[in-house]
Amino acid sequence: MTSRNVAIRRDVYDALNRERRAGESFTRLFERLLRQRGPFDELVGGWGGASGPSEGRRLRRLRGAPKGGGA
Repeated sequence: MTSRNVAIRRDVYDALNRERRAGESFTRLFERLLRQRGPFDELVGGWGGASGPSEGRRLRRLRGAPKGGGA
């Protein structure tokens, strides 16, 4: 298994740590949260400052997807 380091703010770490169940790793926590809330593309716009449609267009541009195509 490979691992990756991810930098997050302390307040975000604390919030994620509170979400963890007893004995649950952060990997398992992320898997559980993603299953509950859906893929990242469905979450875009859920945070302040990002609008769903315009953020979706930005993501498609970054990925090189056609303008009228799906996410």
